Amino acid sequence: MNEKSVVSKYLEYRENVLKYTNIDMNLELENDEQVYIAVFDIPTESGILYGHTKTLALVFGLNIHIYLGNGDAIVGLERSRDIMNAMQSLFISSSQVLKSMQLVDDYSYYESSNVRAYLKTRRGVYFQELTNKSREERFLNMLMENVFITIYKKM
Repeated sequence: MNEKSVVSKYLEYRENVLKYTNIDMNLELENDEQVYIAVFDIPTESGILYGHTKTLALVFGLNIHIYLGNGDAIVGLERSRDIMNAMQSLFISSSQVLKSMQLVDDYSYYESSNVRAYLKTRRGVYFQELTNKSREERFLNMLMENVFITIYKKM
């Protein structure tokens, strides 16, 4: 973990989402592959201190947040029906890529020039660094980008 690149508040936001459980949400899952939390760590180009990372955090049916490496947070995006629909589309479709992802115990933040995707199911957290080399990676990246495009249209 490179704590110099992001502030502790950012790490706390990110960790809180990934530790959240379906039991905390009072959510009954349909099966072991149902994705209910998605976190995407996204590299950004910025000359601003701590400004080169953002995280898209999605919690099924509840929250859509963007956390910035400097500790700022954009919250309340779930108030838009269109953004919620984009999130629901991601959750409905993302289970298709789980077989190409790695089940991990450690989801600590680290630096990369690629998007890092974390999908949480009843089985645990699945991880994939999106290099866009495989069809599954491109598909998951497209689902994430669809959420961002919808967010930017509504802002």
